[in-house]
Amino acid sequence: MHGIPISRQTLEALLERTGFDSGRLAIREVNRLATLLEAETGIQFVRMEFGVPNIPPPPQAAEAEREALETGTHGAYPPFDGIPRLKRAGTRFLKAFLDLDAPAECIVATCGSMQGGFVAQALAARMHSGKETILFLDPTFPVSQLQARFLGLPIDGLELGDLRGDGLLAALEERLARGDVGGVFWSSPNNPSWICLTEPELEGIARLCDEHDVLAIEDQAYLGMDFRQDYSQPGEPPFVPTVGRYGQNWVLLLSSSKAFSYPGQRCALAVISPTLREREFLALETSCGTTQFGHAFAHGGLYVTTSGASHTAQHGLAAMLEAACDGELDFVARTREYGERARHLRKMFLAAGFELVYQDDYGRPIGDGFYLTLNYPGLESEELLLELLRHGISTITLKSAGSSRDGLRVCVSFVSEKEYPVLEERLAMFGEAKR
Repeated sequence: MHGIPISRQTLEALLERTGFDSGRLAIREVNRLATLLEAETGIQFVRMEFGVPNIPPPPQAAEAEREALETGTHGAYPPFDGIPRLKRAGTRFLKAFLDLDAPAECIVATCGSMQGGFVAQALAARMHSGKETILFLDPTFPVSQLQARFLGLPIDGLELGDLRGDGLLAALEERLARGDVGGVFWSSPNNPSWICLTEPELEGIARLCDEHDVLAIEDQAYLGMDFRQDYSQPGEPPFVPTVGRYGQNWVLLLSSSKAFSYPGQRCALAVISPTLREREFLALETSCGTTQFGHAFAHGGLYVTTSGASHTAQHGLAAMLEAACDGELDFVARTREYGERARHLRKMFLAAGFELVYQDDYGRPIGDGFYLTLNYPGLESEELLLELLRHGISTITLKSAGSSRDGLRVCVSFVSEKEYPVLEERLAMFGEAKR
């Protein structure tokens, strides 16, 4: 393949020009390097660095937004905690797919789950004086930790790849007993390992967070995308696992970006435990002007940042939730495409000599989903990332996602079927160069 591999001199010159540290490349730095290399060499990269959805949004969203625009909703501020239609739809959806009872007043519209996570972390660190640490169940979506850093919060982590079941709960209990943790943050399926927490694990996490008065922050970024189960039938088991069915101290982040292919409108839901919503925390008064948690989340967090999510986007999300509950939108079936891509790409990488980093999910093989985690014998993750860049393939390291393991995170979403032969050829050339 002409121009592959790209010369080391070309890559090193770009690193020097940008000032990027080759041993600590962040996701946007990798993206920038790949874009610059494309411009300089004319080689179109197989892009796997960004966890960006790549399936068209359901038609219900655009139809609802058009109708909302035609009726003039864009000429008025939305309620900063969410329009009534979206709150009602959220209540229906949570019951239908998570078997979770959450009244409309506990559901808040946010500018993506990113905003919900930001506010939840800020409040977790302010609920009790001296409990400011955010404990992540690693690996972790890198930006969640960047949010904690921006907020000036100390962070810590427990590696899910090494701790499952009773071992995870024992380690969590020991860590919470130190008394400095305000919040525990995780995603399930996990970004990027694709580990899925079990119902007993979630029940144990809920119990420990309640016992230690710690906020459980559950990021449902990949709702229903553990394709080993079929969560597509509203009101019928199996239901999507959630900490909310077991505990009192929780905030659930319900993203629309992946599950509903609706990333561009930056609209999501934060669901606050009904019990927690009413609780009073004297320490919140200083920063939020109120002691009630639910009031602090909406008035102290959302109102002072964005004053609410886009009015029309809320109608779009509400329409999709309604359609899912009515059996008119199988959002799980739509996202199964990612699992199929992961299955094909996994075979390609393994055939080229790569190995899965996370391959066991508490006694079951890791499911095929949005990400793969890979290493190559004899190469450390930073060197492997650079070598793949030279072969026109962009990824990020697992270390940048808080993992204690060596290897790379590969996102499958933007690799189309027509790119499969290109990727296969480049991986073969990489393998030949390493032999």
